[in-house]
Parts: sequence; C-alpha cells; structure tokens
Amino acid sequence: MWKTILKKYRFTLILLVIFLVVVAFIDKNNAVDNIRLNRKIKDLETQREFYLKKIQEDSLMLEKLKDPAFLEKYARENFYMRRKGEEVYIVR
Repeated sequence: MWKTILKKYRFTLILLVIFLVVVAFIDKNNAVDNIRLNRKIKDLETQREFYLKKIQEDSLMLEKLKDPAFLEKYARENFYMRRKGEEVYIVR
C-alpha cells in the first residue's frame, strides 16, 4: 500500500522535502535564524526591564541624596567619612 502511494506521489513528496529544506535552512528568512532572533529579542526585553527598574531605583536614590541629613548618613555608612576630631570604629 505505502509503495503505491509513494510511487504515485513521489514527485510531490520530493518537491515538499525540497521546499521544507529551503524554508528551514537556506532562505534569507529561514526558520533557524527566526528562532535565534526571537530568543535574542526575549533576552533584550529582559535586560530592558532590568535597566528600567535600575533607573527607577537610582532616580529614587538621587532624590534622597538631595536631603543633607540622608547624604551625611549615606556618606558615613558607605564611605566611612567622619567629621573633624571624630573617630570612627568599624564593627563587623
């Protein structure tokens, strides 16, 4: 049964296989490149979301640093700054 079907539609099957190979691998807009580009787009969108969140956090920190009391506290905690005549002990 399969032999008769293959014999009857042999030319059509050969054309179908050639078409699938061309579409999947050879064509300018082939499926393999399309899949690779879609992955790249997803990665870039993830990075975009990360950086938008980071920009928002940094903008908030910038607003906080405009307050002199917060600026002094931040400088003392992160950069171990001190006033004249003051001694700082680092305890970990």
